[in-house]
Amino acid sequence: MNSMETISEISQKPKTDNEILFIGNTEDEISFVNSKINFVGKGNRLIIERGAKIKNATLNFNRNNSLIIIGKSNHNAMMSVSVWNANTFFLGRNYSFNGAARFILSERKNLFIGHDNMFSSDVVVRLADPHLIYDGTTRKRINPTKSVYLGDHIWIGQDVMILKGVEVGTGSILGARSLVTKSFPSNVAIAGSPARVVRKDVFWARPSVHAYTEKETMDSQEFPDGRFVYTSKGSTEKHFAKIEEQLNIATSVEEKTAILTSYLDVTSKNRFFIPVPPENKKTFID
Repeated sequence: MNSMETISEISQKPKTDNEILFIGNTEDEISFVNSKINFVGKGNRLIIERGAKIKNATLNFNRNNSLIIIGKSNHNAMMSVSVWNANTFFLGRNYSFNGAARFILSERKNLFIGHDNMFSSDVVVRLADPHLIYDGTTRKRINPTKSVYLGDHIWIGQDVMILKGVEVGTGSILGARSLVTKSFPSNVAIAGSPARVVRKDVFWARPSVHAYTEKETMDSQEFPDGRFVYTSKGSTEKHFAKIEEQLNIATSVEEKTAILTSYLDVTSKNRFFIPVPPENKKTFID
């Protein structure tokens, strides 16, 4: 039977066969406020980059050999993360949360979130259904668990739910209450249940308009540059599939750590660009 250990002070070293490691600039401090880590099982590893601010968070290692990596940000990481056996959760740098998000991993799959992502309140990401569904004729299972990959600079609106197998390219907007059941390219706005593209070739910027003066509203009518417009330049084809393949081949938490920590350093603005697929033009017969 697995024993449980709860850690509420980030400087506390686990007494069980689990690890908490700190990486990054030793001059940066880690803030860990009203948060806790629950270790059940063994062989798990939590890596926090110095400069991270973790608040009202719960990190649940529910079984064995899972990895959680949290990058640094000037904003608080407010979230509940649940990993089980051999799951991998990666949260890049410069995120923000307007309320606690729930990230639920399952069946040895992975959740990868890039840099500069903005989460509104009550966002949920889950990798499984999670109960078993079978075909009535063949008796074969038809609902496999799948990993989720989110690129850089994505705005995820209030009450968005992202389900298994989804990939979202850098620069996109997921509208409030969207149910995201399939993958989407870069620089698109999606909305609905199930979600669909409502506008292409768009981008977003972080400043909030709530308290804008009339002058600030006027100044915001045109953006000064194209920093949030993403292209294929410097992008690697099928980048998420390659990360997934590497993680699936890895046989230890140490190998997965080596694979993922390199993604904390941005090597290309367009590293997670996904192009808009070409439209299928209907023929005369169609």
